[in-house]
Amino acid sequence: METTCAAEKEFGKELGMVHEGIITLRNLGLTAKGWQKMAEDKDLAGRVVALIEGEKETWLLKILSAEHARHSAFFDKEFDFTDFEATLKKYGKKKIRFWAKLGLEPHFLPRMPMDKNLNFPGWRVKPKDWFYTQVASGNIFRNQNGSLVADRVVELEGITVLIDTRLKPAYDNGKQMWKDDSLLGGIIANLRKQGKIESYNDGPQSSRFGVSADEWENTIKPVYAAKLNLNTNQLRLERAIEANVIPQIYTHMPRKDDGKTNTGVWYEEYFGDRDGRLDGGDFAHGGLADVSHGRSGVQWRYESFRPLAVL
Repeated sequence: METTCAAEKEFGKELGMVHEGIITLRNLGLTAKGWQKMAEDKDLAGRVVALIEGEKETWLLKILSAEHARHSAFFDKEFDFTDFEATLKKYGKKKIRFWAKLGLEPHFLPRMPMDKNLNFPGWRVKPKDWFYTQVASGNIFRNQNGSLVADRVVELEGITVLIDTRLKPAYDNGKQMWKDDSLLGGIIANLRKQGKIESYNDGPQSSRFGVSADEWENTIKPVYAAKLNLNTNQLRLERAIEANVIPQIYTHMPRKDDGKTNTGVWYEEYFGDRDGRLDGGDFAHGGLADVSHGRSGVQWRYESFRPLAVL
């Protein structure tokens, strides 16, 4: 045992071996003779370190490879994943697994104009012309540092995002529920119980339906951000163009069928002023092409919301 510990110490000292790697080798049952061999043979030790480090990065390579394949299928283009990779490493495998249990996945939306006249192989359904007309007319706004600023261009922004993979449910007289929604549903139910947002008369108090865009923005968002251990300014709703393309890029998600369900969701953009908010996605009005607007302070039993985190 003493020989083993001495060899471990020597191996770690000479190779800069991390604690996780030592634990991994112990779990593999490496003998005292094996430890001594690595302490004496730096080339062998280097190969062992490389092997362990490679195994640790397998999760990252799988995400990057899958993202490349999805972008190729949709855009028929390749993109620089440097920032995406760095962000994944920053949050790490453990955090990403935690998010996965909540139905959330990290993805990269490349910087790309999404003009209605552009044609990509996977972009089969585009937002309706009304949306592009309103953007061009300066009627669509984003909240930037407390001020509304006109969105003059329809584009993806080159950001790593945490996407809610769930399919929005079909309408059922207000009783419809998002699947496996215990975290956000629990937050909503608790806020309704406390009287911080309006109670819901048509379904469970944990429902995302019957929530106004203002209630999301002012009350639910900061609580949800804290539960995800993210800053409040990292959370927002999906923009109209994001809600349009995400189901078409990420066809492995349940929400690939988002355009087939007859409920809507609030979008991040404001329409006209703070009293108006974009919404859409309702099959009855065009599915993924549907972009409309409603009063941001009003609750609807056929309207819900889907948060997005910018990592």
